[in-house]
Amino acid sequence: MKREKIACGCRKISYGVIEDAVREGAENVKEVKEATGCGGSCGKCLEFIEYLVEDVQQEIQEERSK
Repeated sequence: MKREKIACGCRKISYGVIEDAVREGAENVKEVKEATGCGGSCGKCLEFIEYLVEDVQQEIQEERSK
């Protein structure tokens, strides 16, 4: 994942900011939205943010199982 790539164009929120929010405890899109502000304008990115949250959670699980 390219951390600098923009996930939320309206708020200029990068993949990295979303990943950090999940790693710091945000467990779903609502919590990531509250922590980062992503999806707070037009909302077009929310479905994609959901995918990113799931992806980061999977990475965390894989890291823990090693």
